[in-house]
Amino acid sequence: MATELSPEQKAKDARAEKIAFAIMGAIVAALVAGFLIKGVAGIGLVALSTVPVIYLLLITMAGGKG
Repeated sequence: MATELSPEQKAKDARAEKIAFAIMGAIVAALVAGFLIKGVAGIGLVALSTVPVIYLLLITMAGGKG
């Protein structure tokens, strides 16, 4: 089949998936830490600060076209 991935592409996809899960875990950990330190206001501060990071990640995933 023409849609099968090469071993290199499979390894690249697995690495990208691990990085994505690490980023999501870091965001969740930051939200929990913000809540524990400053309560509900801390969640808002962390959420507000992650918006530019998510935007940059989306631009990067789109191939730098912004």
